[in-house]
Amino acid sequence: MSSSASTSAPSARVAQLSTWQVFRAPLLVGIVAAAGLVFGLFGDGMWDGLCWLGLSVPILLSLIYSAGWNFGSQPGSQDVQVDA
Repeated sequence: MSSSASTSAPSARVAQLSTWQVFRAPLLVGIVAAAGLVFGLFGDGMWDGLCWLGLSVPILLSLIYSAGWNFGSQPGSQDVQVDA
């Protein structure tokens, strides 16, 4: 009985992330989106293309992560426990 309790318990070792590690990606996405908004103010032509590119990055990232796509993981590599 004690062996099943120890396997289902979460790991006691929790990774501690620094502030930079936590906010690095959201800060980068925010800077890209803000740059897209600024590029939209400059004019037509190339600036419009940069505006679309900058503003599409947060939308694309939200679609990728809301769909739950796992790039780089092997199919069937998730641990699934079936109760018998």
